[in-house]
This record gives sequence, C-alpha cells and structure tokens, in this order.
Amino acid sequence: MNLFEDMRVFVVVVEAGGFSAAAQRLNIAKSVVSRRMSALEKHLECRLFNRTTRRLSLTETGIDYFERTQRILRDLAEAEEATRSLQTELRGRLRLAAPMSFGLKYLSPALNDFMAAHPGLDVELDLNDRYVDLVNEGYDITLRIGRLSDSTLVARELAPCPHAVCASPAYLDTHGRPQVPDDLRKHTCLGYKNRANSSQWQFLMGREWRSVPVRPRLLANNGEALVQAAVNGLGLVSLPRFLLEESLASGKLEEVLRDFPLPSSQIYAVCPPGRPLPTKVRAFIDFLVKRFSQ
Repeated sequence: MNLFEDMRVFVVVVEAGGFSAAAQRLNIAKSVVSRRMSALEKHLECRLFNRTTRRLSLTETGIDYFERTQRILRDLAEAEEATRSLQTELRGRLRLAAPMSFGLKYLSPALNDFMAAHPGLDVELDLNDRYVDLVNEGYDITLRIGRLSDSTLVARELAPCPHAVCASPAYLDTHGRPQVPDDLRKHTCLGYKNRANSSQWQFLMGREWRSVPVRPRLLANNGEALVQAAVNGLGLVSLPRFLLEESLASGKLEEVLRDFPLPSSQIYAVCPPGRPLPTKVRAFIDFLVKRFSQ
C-alpha cells in the first residue's frame, strides 16, 4: 500500500509542477514529498525527475511512468468507488457552485430531482456569476460556461451553449438592423462584465474569426439583467441562447447577424484535480450529463 501512496504523491507532484506545490496540495511537509519520491525512484531503480535549481521536469522514463500511474490510480479509484456504491446509498454533503441564471433556470430543477432520489445526501448550493476557486474554496463541483483555460482541472462536458446577438424590435426600428458585424460600431451594446473582453465581440467572417469593437453602455455581471435591459430597448446584447429563448419566442427580442456565427461555447462540470472523484460527485455529474444531453 505504501507503493500506491508513493504513486499518488508522484502524480500530484507532476500535476502541481513541483515538490513544494504538491506538499501544499497534500497538506504534508515538502521533506516528506521529497523522501517519498526518492524511495519510489529507489524501488523502480531508475530516475523519474530531472532536478535542477530552477525547475523540476520528468525524464523520458518518468513521462511514461506518469501516464501509466495515472491510469492505474484512476482504475483503482473507480473500482473502490464502484464497490462502495453497490453497498451504500449516497450520503454526506455535496458543495456546488454555478452561474446564477443557469443555476436558477436549469440546475435547481435538476438538483431537486437528484436530491429526491437520494434522501441521504445534503447539498450546499452557491449561485453566483463570479469565478469560483474550486481548490481553495472547497467546492466539489462547479459549472462553468465557456472555454476552459485551466487544463489541470477535471472537466466533463454537459451540453453545448450557443450564443446569439439580439435587441428589442423597438431599438432596431429606431437605430436600424446591423447587416454585418462591423455595423455594431454604430450601435449601443450591452456587455457581460465577467467576459474576458466585454468591449470586443468575435464573429466568424468567411473562414477567419474577427473581433469587432463595441461600446457597452451597460456592463453587468448577470445575464438576466442584460436581457431585461435589451428588452427595454437599451441596446444590443450577445448572450447564451438559454438566457434569450423566452424573450425571442415572445417577440420581445429579435435576433440579428444570424449569418455570422459566434465562438462556440460549452457547459462543463468541473472538479478539483489531484484526487479521485467521490461516488456522490461522480453520480451527480453522470445525472447532469444525462439530464442536459438533450
């Protein structure tokens, strides 16, 4: 069993990028991490790391061992969790975070059904459009919409999230309907504050993506607030379709620039790295995948 623990520490060292970061993630002393890695190399009779004063990198043997070790630990964790799940129902506390609008509209109804099916499970739900630090804030799962920039996180795609550009018919009747993305330069726009660059909207023009500068008269960190502002005629908005569908169906909003696709986006369930997924987490993600697949 000590060998399996050494393998687990080795994987965390590689994923964390060094002994110090791994020690912090595992909540043990750096000397313990170093001692375990030396013992592992002695056991394997080979060198896994290239050690220099500035950086730590894997040898060719270390790269191969890392890939194999990841698979072994993942298979072991899945076997243990599968065995436990056959004998016990889901229990404990599940901590979730999600964007507010998506959480209210889609996640909450799904969560209610999941909790009804698992009465032994307690849930703490945080609906907020801010960026959630999974590791430091102790969440089991967060839902994220967009493109993931942190490749160390464990992520599973739940559903595509197409976007659209819309405005109220009254606004478009007064200010004109943009025919090409560059027409947005003459229009008033409404910007999502949490977007990386709220003053640049991207479109596919021909075979290349181009950014068009826009003038956000209103910046907000909540999509529902922007939808309401657009319905009230304050300007054009670019948002996920799940926020816009009711207003589009009722005629309160009108879609424009249909011939110019916006960047594709996805909805992900994201979990902290460096440890096997507990049964309750895996079960809930599987439930969401099935729920949102359509």
